[in-house]
Amino acid sequence: MKIKVIACEVMKEEMLSIQPLPDEEFEFVSMDFHLYPEKLGTEIQKIIDRSLSYDRIILAFGLCGGAARGLKATDCALTIPKVHDCISVFLSSDEGCVCDFKKEVGTFYLSCGWMITEKSILSDHKRILERFGQKKAFRVLNRMYDGYKKVLFICTGYPSQDEVVVQSKEIASLLSCKHEIIQGKTSFIEKIIRGPWDDINFINKAPLEILTEEDFGIH
Repeated sequence: MKIKVIACEVMKEEMLSIQPLPDEEFEFVSMDFHLYPEKLGTEIQKIIDRSLSYDRIILAFGLCGGAARGLKATDCALTIPKVHDCISVFLSSDEGCVCDFKKEVGTFYLSCGWMITEKSILSDHKRILERFGQKKAFRVLNRMYDGYKKVLFICTGYPSQDEVVVQSKEIASLLSCKHEIIQGKTSFIEKIIRGPWDDINFINKAPLEILTEEDFGIH
C-alpha cells in the first residue's frame, strides 16, 4: 500500500523520529498558515490534488478552525484524526486525551514545534519594542493575548527542548501568566503514521467523499 502523510510542520521532528510504513512518504505544510484556516484548507487541498498514485492519504491535522472542512481526495482513501487541532494530537494516546481542555480554558499551549516553526511571540515583542518602545509593546501584547491565564508547555523529547522551555517561561512572564509543563504523548502520532486507522479515533473517507465538521463530532 502506497501512503502519503500530509502534516503540519509543528509535528515534523516527532513524526520523522518514528519508523514509517513501507512505501510511505511525508510532506509538511508551513506553520505560516495556522492563523488562516481558509488558506490552510486551500493549501492542503492543493497538495492532495497533486498527490497522485497513492492508495491512502493521511492528513496529520485536526479540524483546525474549519481548515479541514470540504477536503476530499479524488482517487484514493482519505484519513484524518478525529481531533480539533495538533495540540489534541500531542496530548492524546490510544486511551484518549490526557488533558481536560474544559478545565484549561484560558491556557496558551506551546511545544517545541510551535516555538521553532512559527514567528515567536518573543521575536514579535522584541520587534515592536525596538520600534515603538516598551509602553506600546506591552499594550499590543496584552491586546493580542488578553484572556490567557496560563502557558502550558508540552514536552515531546525535542532535541533543543530545554532551551525552548526557558523561552516559554519568558513568554509566560510577558503575558503575566502561570507556567506549567506537561508530558506530551507520541503514541497517537505513531498511530497516525502506522495505523490502524479505526473509526473511533479517525475519519476515513472513500474517494470523492467530502470532510465535514459533523465528522469531527461538531454540530
